[in-house]
Amino acid sequence: MFNPFKRLPKDPSKLFYKPFRCLSDKSIIRIYLQETGNPDVAGIFGFDSVVRLNSTYLELVDRYYNWRGVGTLAGIVFFCLSFGLFIESLAMLALVEKTSVGIWLVAILIWGITLPLSFGLYRMMTSEVFLNTYYPIRFNRKNGMVYVYQSGGTVLSVPWRELRFVLYSTKMPFSTQWTIVGCTTEEDGDTVAKAIPLPIDLNWDPEDLTMYWEFIRCYMEEGDEYLQDLADTVPWCPPVEKKKEGWLFGFLYLSKQLFGRLGLLVNALQIPIFFVISFPRWLVMKTCKIPVWPKEIEDACQPDKNDPVNKGAEHNPPQIWRPMLGLQGKERYARAFAKERKAMDRITARLREKYGEHK
Repeated sequence: MFNPFKRLPKDPSKLFYKPFRCLSDKSIIRIYLQETGNPDVAGIFGFDSVVRLNSTYLELVDRYYNWRGVGTLAGIVFFCLSFGLFIESLAMLALVEKTSVGIWLVAILIWGITLPLSFGLYRMMTSEVFLNTYYPIRFNRKNGMVYVYQSGGTVLSVPWRELRFVLYSTKMPFSTQWTIVGCTTEEDGDTVAKAIPLPIDLNWDPEDLTMYWEFIRCYMEEGDEYLQDLADTVPWCPPVEKKKEGWLFGFLYLSKQLFGRLGLLVNALQIPIFFVISFPRWLVMKTCKIPVWPKEIEDACQPDKNDPVNKGAEHNPPQIWRPMLGLQGKERYARAFAKERKAMDRITARLREKYGEHK
């Protein structure tokens, strides 16, 4: 039976809209291969989505983490408008001494629009609060498994090599959005059974997503000599592992710039909007519980005691707002960027040597 009050958690592995039903769909731009690297990739980049990177597993935030709080804010605002109009129509009938047929028709029309709309907005308004702070994805390179934390505490476990990762496009009003989605397929190898969207989507150059794909692929497929360099390409990690992010970090994460001071200059007008969104985001984080992996998953992902590779939020720079907003001084930026760039160059050099044309 349909329950209009049933909440729909904003869990991307369950709610991600799938306009493509098969891998041969025209919206699929590219199918990535796990076994083959890209020798021409411009760089390696984690796009600020890495929660933990060690020699055993790589954990990422979920597809909707970047804009956590937006749905809550939009739901509250439009629910109040819609339901307020419904209440106003009731008040109109109560206050008017003589109600004509026309007034009743207008009222019925308002009810027919605002009541279903209010139920839908109620679901949007409650899709983030009192649930999970995020829905992590873990890539275990030692046992070749991908673990996806889902609403209700369930875990989707899929062998890495059985996933087909595709570059998928969505037409937006003023741009095209690109996302990488991991798909499980039915027996025919083409029909999509489940879709696991990776955390990052872009609306400028889809080739930039190749840098993100190679970051994950190198972690899962290449040798141990890649691990420290991959960790060195990560400037900072979201502090969401076994804790809740604070209001300031949420505001900074919404406002973060991928293009340094130029990005901040271009997007300066959006800062007040991010400031407003940061409060419902903080409310969401405060009301939600921290995801806890089942014991069998934790056991499978247990890192070595003396693991030389370990990157997490505890290694974030002391003034994290500087790199997030692109406000580092020249010397500090040069030191940080030099470390990241050298790590990227070592990785891309290995990829060219291994997968270049002469091979």
